[in-house]
Amino acid sequence: MTRFDPLHESLTFTSLKDTVVVLTGGASGIGAATVRLLHSHGARVVFGDLDETAAKSVVNSTSSTDVHFLKTDVRSYSENLALFKLAFEKYGRVNHAIANAGLVERPGWFDPRVTLDALDKEPDLTVLDVNLKGVLYFAHIACTYLAHGNESERKDKSLTLLSSIAGWKESPGLFVYQASKHGVLGLMRSLRLYAPEVYPGVRVNAICPSFTDTRMIAGVKDGVVSAGLPVQTPDDVARCIVGVSVAGPGSKAVWYDEKEASGVHQRKTSGGADWEDTKRRGLNGRALHVLGGVCHDIDEGLDRTQELWLGQEMSKIVEAGQKGLGDGTGWVKGQ
Repeated sequence: MTRFDPLHESLTFTSLKDTVVVLTGGASGIGAATVRLLHSHGARVVFGDLDETAAKSVVNSTSSTDVHFLKTDVRSYSENLALFKLAFEKYGRVNHAIANAGLVERPGWFDPRVTLDALDKEPDLTVLDVNLKGVLYFAHIACTYLAHGNESERKDKSLTLLSSIAGWKESPGLFVYQASKHGVLGLMRSLRLYAPEVYPGVRVNAICPSFTDTRMIAGVKDGVVSAGLPVQTPDDVARCIVGVSVAGPGSKAVWYDEKEASGVHQRKTSGGADWEDTKRRGLNGRALHVLGGVCHDIDEGLDRTQELWLGQEMSKIVEAGQKGLGDGTGWVKGQ
């Protein structure tokens, strides 16, 4: 088991000074906490949201000079693009991009009270559109903006996608929400080898927050607390998000559980990341679960135990097939 430590001494948040960050869902909760943390370390932030009142409060509590809000519906491709255009017009670059906007489950799906006649009404897909389509739009645009001008003088750039504990652990009742957050992890995994090869300097990671004290968990918070489970603050998750943004090549932001792997300090990983090798690309291709402000790498555990849950022989076959895929560019070459 590996743990990502956003407060590790090798992660210099001061490196954020004068960087340009584009973020969605920045008016409240985790997004607002991230905007404030980025600003406190000298970053220039351009963020989108639909809640203009809350967004103005965030700007007023930070800086109208270095923090900029643009009303954004992430379901719209053009409005996602407008965020990046604004950042580029103001600063001529984008260093980090964070797809944070999200909605929790809405009623109407898998309702046992629905009658045969009521099935004529199509259920609401807003959650899927915001949580997955919006992230796809954002990531597609972000990769091009992050890589722009990075060919000759390669600088570290990062794309961070917000998934959830529901992205990898069953969450009863969150039908569309869970499907969308699984999709975000799928997008990250499809990009983690591909993006650094075709978009110079770009790293891709996903954050999977557990119970965080925001409006999203209002309906279940009492049950979570009564069960003795930790409820983290938006600031806890923001530290992980910002830590991932600065965890470029040479960062030693991971420690290994000595009880489970005594003396082991390096492992082969699917994401191609090796945090102790300065020649590699830094923190890339990881899905980090955040619980109680502590971040653990989900993908490392999957890689390490694959032979246990898939079997040794089948694991060898699957890995051979994955090797044949390379970085994924072959899929589009034949089109």
